[in-house]
Amino acid sequence: MLDLINKLLFLLISASLFGVDSAVTYEFSGGRFGDNLLSYLHAKWISYTHQIPVLYKPFPLSSELFLDGKEASYTHSQGRARRHIGQGIDSRRSYLYICPYFPEDEIEKAEYFYFDVDWENEHFRAECLDLIAPKSSLQLIKLQENSINIAIHFREGGGFDHDDMKQKFPKKLPPLEFYTNGLAAVLKLLPDKPIYCHIFTDARVPQLILGSFKAAFPTTQFGCRQGFNRYDRNVLEDFFSLFQFDILIRPQSNFSIIPSLLHDFAIVHTPYGTKINEPLYRRLFE
Repeated sequence: MLDLINKLLFLLISASLFGVDSAVTYEFSGGRFGDNLLSYLHAKWISYTHQIPVLYKPFPLSSELFLDGKEASYTHSQGRARRHIGQGIDSRRSYLYICPYFPEDEIEKAEYFYFDVDWENEHFRAECLDLIAPKSSLQLIKLQENSINIAIHFREGGGFDHDDMKQKFPKKLPPLEFYTNGLAAVLKLLPDKPIYCHIFTDARVPQLILGSFKAAFPTTQFGCRQGFNRYDRNVLEDFFSLFQFDILIRPQSNFSIIPSLLHDFAIVHTPYGTKINEPLYRRLFE
């Protein structure tokens, strides 16, 4: 009952603040947590820049985030005319703006309608981080003290991705060489530094991937989750653990793209190269 009262109050306050009773909602890609969360965040940027509320559509695991309960809920009875966000924002009329899914990958964007988001906007970042924070405490990966902690997101598919995904989207599921070459490039930037690398993966047998890394870098310390794994296990634990690390090596997967958009890593290695955050890099490692 209290939740219902809070949501009604939110709608009443929104109507008085925004004047025109417009709102924005989002569509999904059919993908996993990263895709769904990115859809929400794109709509949130429209909400933030145009001062209209987001109408929240639940997706798997979203009920465990603060946005569930803080955002007004989407229903089919909103009574607004619908308008694709690509048609522009009309401040004179009330619309429910529809934000379609689109990726953040620069090359993939060419196949979609998209708009640019200022991910460096500190106020927007802070608002997003508050909303997507978990409601309950999670058992996050423990960092190694007195070491540079490197997160490696190894997207294997975990039984979710079809066999042809590696051919269709090679940057989403790159081969092992991408990761080992990336780690080698990062390690060159950190001579004589103590290093810990944690492998985040949807692979069903993470230990096989761990063994490949240990063979390639026998003097580097590695870790990963032990035991049986799959694409829908430890999703939130792994996602929020990524934000703790100093350096990120990732494919073009929204699961790890989002942390690199909302959090400052000293180094981020992607299929498009290595990006160094110079002030943070100097402060941490020099």
